Amino acid sequence: MIKDQRINDYEPPQFEALDFSTFTINGLEMAGPEYTEQDIIRAFGQPDTVMFDEFGYTYTYFFESDISSVQYGNAAEITLYSKPKGPIMTAYVFDGKYNVNGFIRVGDPISKVYEMDGDFSNTQYHKNRAGAIFWRPTGTGWENVEFFNCPEFTYDEDGVITSIGFWSF
Repeated sequence: MIKDQRINDYEPPQFEALDFSTFTINGLEMAGPEYTEQDIIRAFGQPDTVMFDEFGYTYTYFFESDISSVQYGNAAEITLYSKPKGPIMTAYVFDGKYNVNGFIRVGDPISKVYEMDGDFSNTQYHKNRAGAIFWRPTGTGWENVEFFNCPEFTYDEDGVITSIGFWSF
């Protein structure tokens, strides 16, 4: 997949190859390398809360605007397995300000998921056409991962992505 990086229509096209071999949010690889709390803050900003439980340290980010029309109360939840360093084992985003693989966000049409290389499993939740697509990246280490441990893109009845999540425990 090639992404057009033009700033405006008057500029000649500049293309950057997109990498779908792994799953990243705001540039951090999920279930991959170990990160520190400072890495999380650099990528996502200062968290509104940090909580420790059996899954690790969860950094929670609230919506910055009125969330009365939003189904969930948090804009993002990122769980670092351990401190001072650890892999990101769980991540959920509910706001379009977070990008996945530099390509897709909450608010995009669900059809955009199929533009990424990899394997897919589609689940329809209700008769209203809302559902989820699980995406398995193409990179080494992902080949035998069950779909329920792969990135999940949920969508509403209009085919708009409402959340992007990953749970690897």
